[in-house]
Amino acid sequence: MNRINAVAPAERNKRPIFEHLTPLLLDARHVLEIGAGDGTHARHARNCLPDIRWQTTEHPDRMALLRQGLADSRELPVPQELDVTQNGQWPRTGQDAVYAANVTHIMHWPAVEALFAGAAGVLKPGGMLCLYGPFVDAGVATADSNRDFDRSLRQRDAGMGLRRIQALHELAAHHGLVASHDWPMPANNRLLVWRRSASAAG
Repeated sequence: MNRINAVAPAERNKRPIFEHLTPLLLDARHVLEIGAGDGTHARHARNCLPDIRWQTTEHPDRMALLRQGLADSRELPVPQELDVTQNGQWPRTGQDAVYAANVTHIMHWPAVEALFAGAAGVLKPGGMLCLYGPFVDAGVATADSNRDFDRSLRQRDAGMGLRRIQALHELAAHHGLVASHDWPMPANNRLLVWRRSASAAG
C-alpha cells in the first residue's frame, strides 16, 4: 500500500480541503490524522488552526517519510505509529476529529472497517470523522479519471480500490456515526464528514 506520488497531490489539495474543514474545527482542540504521508496537511492545519493539537500518525512501515517531513515542525506533536487494525495502537479517547486524506482506496476493506471502528472509539460525542479522496457513488456515473484510477489500483493489488460512499455510510451507521457533510472537491474527489452520535456506546 505504498503512497506513490502522494506528496504533490497533498500540496495541491490542502487549500480546498481546509476551506471546508477550518470552519468545522474552530472549536476543536484535538485532531488525529491517519496516514499523514509527509505531513503536508498537518503543517497547513497548524497555519489554519494554530490552537489545535494536530496529532499525525502513519503506518509503522511508512514512518520515515512522516518523520522527515515534520523534522523542522517543532509546533506539531511528535508523529506516532498507527496501524489502524491494531487496537492497542490507537491513542486515547477524547478526539474532536479524526482526519484522513487519500487512504481508504489504498487500504484493504478490513482496514477500512478498522478505521471506522477505531475512529468511533476515540471520538468525543459530536466529534467528526473526516475523509477526503476519490469515491464511487451508486447511481452516479463515475468520472473517467476515477474509473481508470480504480482499475489501476486493483491491478496492483486486488484488495485496493475506490470505496462506495453507500458502503461507508453503512459502516459509519454501524459505529454510531451520522453523515454530516459531503462536499465535491477538485479532480473528482469528495470530502465526507460523519459525526459521532451523542448516544453512541463507548
